[in-house]
Amino acid sequence: MSLLELERILLGIVILTILFFVITIAVTYWNSRKSSNNYLENKEFKLRYFIQKQVDYQDKTIGYECLLRQQNADGSWSLPDNLDSLPLQRVVFLLEDTFKSLPAEPITLSINLEYNQIISPEFQYFVRWAISKIEPMNLSIEYTPGKNNHFKNRYLFEKRIREAQNYNMQFGIDNVGSNLQNLKEIEWMLPFVDNLKCSMRDFRKDDPNVWLDLNLQSWNRISQENNINLILMGIENEDDEALAEQLNIKTRQGYLFGHPENPERTEKQ
Repeated sequence: MSLLELERILLGIVILTILFFVITIAVTYWNSRKSSNNYLENKEFKLRYFIQKQVDYQDKTIGYECLLRQQNADGSWSLPDNLDSLPLQRVVFLLEDTFKSLPAEPITLSINLEYNQIISPEFQYFVRWAISKIEPMNLSIEYTPGKNNHFKNRYLFEKRIREAQNYNMQFGIDNVGSNLQNLKEIEWMLPFVDNLKCSMRDFRKDDPNVWLDLNLQSWNRISQENNINLILMGIENEDDEALAEQLNIKTRQGYLFGHPENPERTEKQ
């Protein structure tokens, strides 16, 4: 092979490499813009945060959870899809009005974020902004694990959470389930988790013969062993509340204490 032929081959490899990187960057940028524009610029998606209160064993309000809802064509509100595509800038915009309806009390405000939102470079700004806006309330950022959640970078996720905890932010895992796999998915997070939330709907059994890998007592034990606060959601009746009382679960949430409320409607009343 002559020197000229070798130079042509190397030049061709360089050109192909450059084209590959240009195409990769263009596709990544287009997907990013498409994801951001999904909720940030599309005005057809009307979003709002509803609030639902949390109580203690004396039915005293000790916190609120912000629940994102999307308005449907019939005027009703439901949980939107693709929460991961919601940029934190839009979350800030939506929460501005929500915060105005909250009491100025030293209780806890919970906001659920997705994996991509937490690892975002904007996460630290969001935490500091939220804390400054809700004082004297305390901020809890919650994450909901699931089959569609893939941790591409556990180190960055933990780093973001631990940095935010330096500002006195709490970190919670929402809606842990009754399968052993549910525990395996979050076990690595337990050292930096402040709150675990169980929902009654995952532990109700229509058939007494159905076996649950993990019951509420199991999560109660896990939370105590790791010095984590356990929160019971989905409490709908006095039997549910009696179970929370029996297990000594102090923080409770559910329709028995109040449905999620539209802050805009609350302010108008």
